[in-house]
Formats: sequence, structure tokens, C-alpha cells
Amino acid sequence: VVDMKFSINICKGNILDIIKLADEHSLFIESIEQGPINNDMMSIKVKFCIENELKNIENFVKAVKKNNELNSCELV
Repeated sequence: VVDMKFSINICKGNILDIIKLADEHSLFIESIEQGPINNDMMSIKVKFCIENELKNIENFVKAVKKNNELNSCELV
């Protein structure tokens, strides 16, 4: 399994929503950072530990895309 880094753009959610979703999918986060895009949106960059299972990461990405407050999730 390779190191996985994601950029998640959000409009109403926050960094705790991402941590909670990762926990629900049994994912270990190596690092997480948050920064503004503009007045309405924020970007959260998540780096997962190498020990995570790929299917858990795929399920996490699907959950982010389904959540109306988290707009997008893309591999960095």
C-alpha cells in the first residue's frame, strides 16, 4: 500500500468532521492541515498512515463525496 494524501474542499463542515469520518472507517491519520480557499470554502489536506487498508480509504472517499457539507475529495 502506498502513502495516500487527499485534499478535501469543504464549505460548511470542519476538520473534526474529517477526523470523525476517518475514525468511522478505521483509518489512521498521519497528518492533517487546514487552510482557506476563499470566504466561503476551506481546504483540508489529509495524509493517511501507510498501514491503512485501501478499501477503508475508498469507503472514506465515498463518504466524503456523499456528505453535502464536504464538497469534494481528490488524491493529491
